Amino acid sequence: MSSAPRTVTDVARADRAPRWRSLAVAAGREALGALVALALSVIALRHVVATARVALLWYDGDSVLLPLVRRSMELGQPFEWAMSPALFFFPELPVYLFTAAVTATPQQALALNGVLVFLAVYALVRAAANELMPAARRSARIAVSAVALGFLTLLVLTESTATATSLELASLLFTTTYYYGVVLAMLGTAVLVLRSVRVGRASATVLVVLALVAVCTTASNPLYVPWSAAPVVVTLVLLALARRLAWRPVALLAGTVTAGSVVGYLLRIPLRPFVSLDPSTYVQPARAGETLGFFAALTDDRAGSAAGDAGLLLMFVGVLLTVGGTVWAWRARTSRTVLVATALPLVTVLAVSVGVVVAGSETPRYLEPVVTAPLLALVAVAELVRTAVRRTQVHRPRRGVRVVLAIAAAGVLLAGVATAPSTAQAVTAARYTPAACLDRWAGGRDVVGVGQFWTVRPLAAYSSANVQLLQVRDTFETYPWLVDLGAYRDAAPTFVVIGSGDVWTTAVEDSLGRPATITHCTGFDVYDYAGTAGASLLRRDVVDSADRIRSERGF
Repeated sequence: MSSAPRTVTDVARADRAPRWRSLAVAAGREALGALVALALSVIALRHVVATARVALLWYDGDSVLLPLVRRSMELGQPFEWAMSPALFFFPELPVYLFTAAVTATPQQALALNGVLVFLAVYALVRAAANELMPAARRSARIAVSAVALGFLTLLVLTESTATATSLELASLLFTTTYYYGVVLAMLGTAVLVLRSVRVGRASATVLVVLALVAVCTTASNPLYVPWSAAPVVVTLVLLALARRLAWRPVALLAGTVTAGSVVGYLLRIPLRPFVSLDPSTYVQPARAGETLGFFAALTDDRAGSAAGDAGLLLMFVGVLLTVGGTVWAWRARTSRTVLVATALPLVTVLAVSVGVVVAGSETPRYLEPVVTAPLLALVAVAELVRTAVRRTQVHRPRRGVRVVLAIAAAGVLLAGVATAPSTAQAVTAARYTPAACLDRWAGGRDVVGVGQFWTVRPLAAYSSANVQLLQVRDTFETYPWLVDLGAYRDAAPTFVVIGSGDVWTTAVEDSLGRPATITHCTGFDVYDYAGTAGASLLRRDVVDSADRIRSERGF
């Protein structure tokens, strides 16, 4: 018996079935890669939360900036913030406002923010893998991207101190105020450049997105220029001079990044009232020698433990990948994309390392690209290895590599699942005990007090809405640094928070007289001047100085 003839509809259905199966398989693999990235993020977060590093994530004077911004907005205070040269308007503030909207406490919002940043790093490295490994299987590109994030996670696991003044750079990505926005912009810019290099032309879409990234990031944080824009321009021009890249796309890309950075700087002119210091004040070439000695001492200190040695070794491996990858890609006459992906991190690492010393800056966090830029080189070297193995027709080892990667992925997923409950419990249960003591003292009253930067900022972020704290210098004048000057309008401070580590040039009682009461809390004392002459002195010194500063800034 002969079968019935197939209709056009039957053929179309038969063609669609393999296509849907292919899409389902691709989606499944991408989902698995994302799950591995999420597991790595949870593992890294768990380490930070379980060590002294958690103080830097949740309770550091700088780290609580965005929780304070949200608190000020909720209280309806005028938006008259005195920021640093970094304004954190893009992308930090919108991202934090989102995380705060879907969580219950600042600790939860900051933790979620950190996880999202790690996932964003994975997504950008994954996009770079698409440009660098177009001929590789999807599973290979996903695996290499996960390995890159795993490398970053290993670095985080070697970092456990509570200070930002160290060579523990990878875990800074979990904080909201140590420039993760510029790191993501740096990786995003690199992906756009790699895209143009791979296809041999700079499309209008790529140029527009590149310009927007440069404009928005530079306007918010001028570190984009030395961390990303300048290295991109230098790398592309050098490779064009060496006749490894065509001049037309190089000119378009370099011109777009430069123009975007210039426009970003121009946008900072109307934003000047929010900027406390000009970036040029951070450049002190005369101190280059001292800076070199400072970082040498930090390296010695980092090498004082097994974890520190492991961290330094991983940093060295990252730098070695950029140097070795660049030499390999140059000599092998490999694809232009791979060459750019190795040379750009190398130029970035050199520019940042030399620039910090020449600028005379003793700020280790400015070296953050040293641990993040090499992620691109790692993917590029993986492509170099893949093509080299393919040319030798050695296929059996690939089977072993797949098995090892599968075992590693399974191990990461199991570790992520195992640590997720304890991590979630630690984050949801986190409370700032000193703030609870201050709340008990306030007893629900609407009170306003003052104190010095490092003591009052976490208290201001985690205390109840009825407790307001204004930061001052040891002279009781307003300290306009990462603070909303609008909160000082018509304020009536009546108490002083005195931290155990505060330094007052003149004793508080000598300046304001004897307080009505003194309350002792862990790490600080509360001097209550309500109903005394000291309250009038506080109002005069604090509010009048804030009025003067607002007037000078143009608010």
